[in-house]
Amino acid sequence: MDYKIATEKISKLVRPQSFPLGVKIVKKGETLPEDSVRPSKYDIKISLCQWTTMARRWGRNVGVLAEDINCTPCLAALGLKKLESENDFATYLLDMGYFKNLELAEKATKELDIPPSGEIDGIAMFPLDKAPVDPDIVLIYGTPAQMARLVSGYVYHFGELVESNTTGFGFSCLSALKPYWTGKPALVHPGRGERILGGTDEIEMCFTFPAKYLNKLLDGLEETHKKGTRYPIQSYILYQPPMIPHMKVLDNKLNTP
Repeated sequence: MDYKIATEKISKLVRPQSFPLGVKIVKKGETLPEDSVRPSKYDIKISLCQWTTMARRWGRNVGVLAEDINCTPCLAALGLKKLESENDFATYLLDMGYFKNLELAEKATKELDIPPSGEIDGIAMFPLDKAPVDPDIVLIYGTPAQMARLVSGYVYHFGELVESNTTGFGFSCLSALKPYWTGKPALVHPGRGERILGGTDEIEMCFTFPAKYLNKLLDGLEETHKKGTRYPIQSYILYQPPMIPHMKVLDNKLNTP
């Protein structure tokens, strides 16, 4: 797969304002790509969304292991560290004030479908056109209109609707990586954590999908573009605006020179 050409096509047909990303899930026993920038280079620990922003806005190839992250909900949600009890995560959600009672927090925890701990060791992210390895996931940020354009490219070949499960408060790190486990694309609405810590803009969301579908998505984008589904969206302008009364008065005073 020529990821540089893929990036050029996405840039032409969707025009995202940040780099489309490739994401590599580092499985147990594997290592990060050699050129991955880790937080230790700057003598800090981070939330994963910060490094997502570094990859997509700074254009860096980045990577993290559990030891690089100090966002405890992220560590728990991705299974990078193991909880002592299944109820610990629900208790955290309740303590944060996200739910009225523990029963509701437990219900939401089950719906998050957290992957088993110990399955992965880390995450590498990189601008797609600089991919040092074949990615597992492609992650693209943009406006809702741009995300709709990407979805239209996907459904052209697959005919299935793209879903979005949103808490409203966070765990977009888990949502963005979910296609690795589900094999399906998703629309992600970043929560307050990513917008505070990662600097994700209010108007931004992202589309994430298994990298094995990239060729079909690109073809879907091109084919739907030919048929008129395009970005930027073409506002309909072939109509005559009405003339308000004051304009009519002025019109009566206009003469051909």
